[in-house]
Amino acid sequence: MRRLLFLFLLFFGACESRAVGLIEPPQVSTAADGATVLRWKLDSPAGGRLRYGLAPNKLDQSASDEVGTDHTLTLRGLQLGTQYFYSIGTAKYPLTTGLFVAGKPGAVPEAKPTMLQKLARLVTKPTKATPISARITPAAPVSPKAVMPDAPATRLTWGHLPSLPDHFARHGRDFAATSQDDYAVQAWRFRERAVAERLPMKFDSDGTVRVFDPKTRAFAAFNHDGTTKTYFRPDSASYWQRQPGRAIQTPPWVSQ
Repeated sequence: MRRLLFLFLLFFGACESRAVGLIEPPQVSTAADGATVLRWKLDSPAGGRLRYGLAPNKLDQSASDEVGTDHTLTLRGLQLGTQYFYSIGTAKYPLTTGLFVAGKPGAVPEAKPTMLQKLARLVTKPTKATPISARITPAAPVSPKAVMPDAPATRLTWGHLPSLPDHFARHGRDFAATSQDDYAVQAWRFRERAVAERLPMKFDSDGTVRVFDPKTRAFAAFNHDGTTKTYFRPDSASYWQRQPGRAIQTPPWVSQ
């Protein structure tokens, strides 16, 4: 009997310790009355928890949501025009951090899916009755700030996850990134655009690929497999010229 009880507790503990993850980066919008709305989606049901405050090390206010996969919390009574830091996740574990500026009434409408996004959701979930020829994914929006519907998870695009918080803290504001995941997605999109637009690239002897956009002054470094090392806008006008490596047109992660 004791052995059965031990096995039950072991199994229950393993179930409880299973990691819950985010399906996509959190979305921050402003309602018509000026309230800030945060939305996020989990890969399995759990209680939602939001912590926020005026400093990243002082998230002294909180709000919670019911158990589920889709979470939405509306914050009212914030100081308009003031920057807030936040951490979102489950009732037990924070999953990602970010920041936002409390908007003015009606300044930014609530984010609603565009027709392109609605079509993307339909065609990216084909059924058995859908012909293969009809399973076409629409082209991604041109804007580098828009989150692509098919953007991979951050754990797949960022090379060394422990370094992400530091890079986001130092460079996230260069691209108005609202969270670590948003920053990682923008870096991934820059990588995709660099290949499509044939932006200047350099390949270093250690396998690092460096990319620069002369128009936006955006710079990124990627590992040999295409995962991101860093992404920012350098202050120096000669920064790109001083970067090591030989000029290339096609990065190593693109099949020849």
